[in-house]
Amino acid sequence: MKVRDAMAKTVTSAKKNDKVIDVAKKMKQEDAGFIPVVEDGGTVIGVITDRDIVIRCIAEGHDPRGETAEHVMSKQVTIIAPDDELEEAGRTMEREEIRRLAVAENGRLVGVLSHGNLVQATKNKTAEKVTEGVTRGA
Repeated sequence: MKVRDAMAKTVTSAKKNDKVIDVAKKMKQEDAGFIPVVEDGGTVIGVITDRDIVIRCIAEGHDPRGETAEHVMSKQVTIIAPDDELEEAGRTMEREEIRRLAVAENGRLVGVLSHGNLVQATKNKTAEKVTEGVTRGA
């Protein structure tokens, strides 16, 4: 099965100059803990998680109303292609100990594959093994 068969295709994204408070509001609206940060044209340049907001903004004493997404985003983003196999995506999640992957095609964001998407799509050992990897240290 391919990543495109399981990924979320409707993805909310942010720009690097968006205020952290606005990114947090998008997360609340979408019930998401992960927002890709893109440049014009849809190229992924980072991601922000709810944890990034807490650790890199609030806990550091920064005001989320004045801080930009660029300041708190993770810049090293693991990206997969929609035509990659789900098993490979699962191995990537396990190896990197991450729960979500940005999906890009021709350099443009086209979706997000979450651990939940993977579990629902595979319902097998791949999901079980990935769960062990992404929950290590949680």
